[in-house]
Order: sequence, then structure tokens, then C-alpha cells
Amino acid sequence: MTLITISQSLDEAYTKNEIVPDVVDEFDTQGLLSIEYGPTELVTLGNTLTVAGTQHVPKIQFTLNSPSEDGKIESINKGDKFILVFTDPDAPSRTDHKWSEYLHWLVTDIEFPEAKTESGEPEISHFIDAKQGRELLPYVGPGPPPKTGKHRYVFLLFKQDAKDSLKAPTDRKNWGTDTPGSGVRDWIKKEAPGSKLLAVNFYYAQNEDN
Repeated sequence: MTLITISQSLDEAYTKNEIVPDVVDEFDTQGLLSIEYGPTELVTLGNTLTVAGTQHVPKIQFTLNSPSEDGKIESINKGDKFILVFTDPDAPSRTDHKWSEYLHWLVTDIEFPEAKTESGEPEISHFIDAKQGRELLPYVGPGPPPKTGKHRYVFLLFKQDAKDSLKAPTDRKNWGTDTPGSGVRDWIKKEAPGSKLLAVNFYYAQNEDN
């Protein structure tokens, strides 16, 4: 499978599940964001996981696209910082957005360990250790209310702009704006407008009482 096909499949998943435009605008996918809660609990672009199985911080890995035919690839250099987001656009439900988006996790100033392949080339795959960043709001697992159907839980990775001391939202509901439907897009525009969205992954979860 070619890289273009992989990127197209990712874009199709974002559009089909309305991650674009509900959570983010269209963007150029720069790589694959792998999320693993456990050996059998992998986040795979819209699969369904249990609420009980997603209450702890997952393992996260980001793998950059290989260079395309024209040789272009997003550069990651020593000192670059990244923002990791976990958000729910369906709070309290897909049709009622009074709490949306609900912020489940926000980490800024993440740095990747400098690593190279055996040939001396920069490593394109990076494990993300949130402890190496600045956790503005700690991880809170999914908690969809009863009778509200499936919720989309969305992970996003941004290459952070140079601005320091990004401010945490004042609340998890609506990312502190008190505006239904407001979330990561508005926060990024306010706090880190030069940041670039690199990758997205997401899953569904619902209350057992549905």
C-alpha cells in the first residue's frame, strides 16, 4: 500500500466519522498516531472500545510519513515541542452539545527523545511520554452518560508553535468557553495559532446502559 493510499484512508475515516469538520478543519496528515490501551485495546480510526478498558493513560506512538515522491516530509528537529489532546465532541450526546467539547487530557511542551536509525538517519517513529511534557489537565477516561449513545473520543497531536506558557482551559466542559461545540480548534487559535496538526486517531465508547 502506498503512502498516498494510507493518507487517503485516514482522511476518509476523518470525514466519514465527521471528525472533520466537527473537531478540526481539513489538514494534511503527516503520519500515524498509534494508541494502545492494552494488547487487545487498540485505537483504530473509529473502532469501539469499552469504557472500563480506557480509564488509564494509553501508550502512544507517532510515526511520520516517509518522504513522498517530491521528497517532502514534515521536519522534526531537536528542541521541537508538541501538544497532545484527548477530547470528546459528543458531550453529553451526539445531538446535544451543551458540554461539547469535553476535554479529557491536554499536554503541551512534549519533546521527543533524539534518536537515529542504524544508518544515521533521524528516527521517524517516536514514543510519546506525556510525563516529559507539561500536563495542563490530567487524563480523565471516558464517562459517557447513560442513554446518550456512542461518543467519539479523539486524540490529536500538534507540532507546537514557539509560544511558551500556554494557558490551560478554565474547565473541561466546552474547554472553558461556555460555548456549546467549542473545543480544541478554538483553544489552538487562541493559545498556539502557529501550531500544526500532524495526526489524529479516535474511537467510540458508550455507557453500558444504552
